[in-house]
This record gives sequence, structure tokens and C-alpha cells, in this order.
Amino acid sequence: MFAQNVKSESVPIEIGKIITINSNVLKEERQIYISLPNGYDTLNSDLPVIYVLDAEYRFDIAQSIQSYFGITTRIPQAILVGIANPNPDARKRDYLPKSYGGEAQNFTQFLSEELFPFIEKEFKASERRFLVGHSNGGVFVVYTLLTNPILFEAYVAIDPSLKYIYKEGDLGLERDLSDKKLYLASSDLAYGYLEDVAADMQADFAIFKNHLYQTRDRHHLKFKIEHINDDHGNSYIPGLSRGLRYIFDWRIE
Repeated sequence: MFAQNVKSESVPIEIGKIITINSNVLKEERQIYISLPNGYDTLNSDLPVIYVLDAEYRFDIAQSIQSYFGITTRIPQAILVGIANPNPDARKRDYLPKSYGGEAQNFTQFLSEELFPFIEKEFKASERRFLVGHSNGGVFVVYTLLTNPILFEAYVAIDPSLKYIYKEGDLGLERDLSDKKLYLASSDLAYGYLEDVAADMQADFAIFKNHLYQTRDRHHLKFKIEHINDDHGNSYIPGLSRGLRYIFDWRIE
């Protein structure tokens, strides 16, 4: 009797939209995920932009964390832009530098010459850009900081493999990076990794960490390095959460 009196109404939950753009640099179509902050239509000032890699399975996580932080912290309103991979091979090609067997330089060109101009023309987007990546995406984050730091204001790299990063980016820590910020996190790796691979990855992370500290008087980069007590895949959620809090100066111990 009670159930018959309940009015049912369906309302969709929308967290963003997907735009397909044609890249002349990459010679393929790329899907771009866009989420605008609450009250976007009433905002007059240009907004910072958070660029998230691996959008096809990480954009909704990033959007949820950003949305929640909009309520619980003083993290500024921002446009969230996710870049999806067309396939697993393209992910390795785009995110990994030459020293890893990839073509990250082309993906960098796609960002700077095609994606940034598009976003900054079509939306209320400023040139305050932030980059977030995990695993191979984290490699691209560190690579970009070391080779093209001007592209982003701050960088969040979660559990990257840094074994070959010096071959192309070592000189990056010899320049003045005092206006940049980096949040860098490692994990317990575990699931899906052989013990020797996991040990090498953790050792390479430690080497890069020590190098950051040893050269800080030259690069002046603001950075925070943490270890997340979880496996490689699940490190993304706490890493992104703490990374956003760090780069936006919100209560992180």
C-alpha cells in the first residue's frame, strides 16, 4: 500500500562530457573528458585547469575527489580535463620517453600545440595548469617537469617507474624550478609484479628521491615525497587526494 503512493522520478547524474578532437600531431582522434565547476556560467575569471591522464578509468575518480574537496577544503574551483587513451599501446607510446621506448615528445607537442589552445579558447580556462598521472602516466609527469616545466604550474606523479628518467631529464634538476611544485608518491607495488621487478622499481624511486634532495640547492623545486601503504593500482586514490591538497596548499601533514 505504501509503495503504491511513492512517486518515482528519474534524474540523471552528470559529472561532465566527452569531446572528440582530431589531432594532427598524433594523427588520430582523441577523447577529452571535461568537468566544469559548480556555478561555471556565473564565473567571470579564468579558472585553473587540472589535466588528468588515463581518463577512461580515472576521470570519474578525479572528478569525485575534486568535487568533494570543493565542499571540504579551500582548494580553488577548477576545470577538470581528462585525456583518454585510444588503446593500451598508445598509452605506452604517449606517456613514456624515448629512453623507455616511447614517444612522449609527440604527446607533449599535442598538449602544447593542440589541446591547451583548444581548452583555453572554448572554456574559461587560464594558463594555470596542473598535471596528474599514475604509473606510466606518472613517468610522463616527471618527464614533463624535467624537460618542459613551463607547461604546468604543479605536478602530481603517483607511483612512477623512474629507472630511465635520467637519460633525458637529468639536466632538468640543474635549472631554477622555484616556481614549480611536485607531489611524488610510491607504493607497496605487490599485485601483478614479480618480486625482483618491484624491488628494482622501489630502488629506482629511492635513487630519484635522494637526487631531488641532493640537488635542491640548485633547482629550488618545492616538493613532497610520500610512501602510500597500498598496492600499485589502489595508490591512485590516496595519491591524488594528497597530491591535490599539497599543490593547492591545503592542510597536508
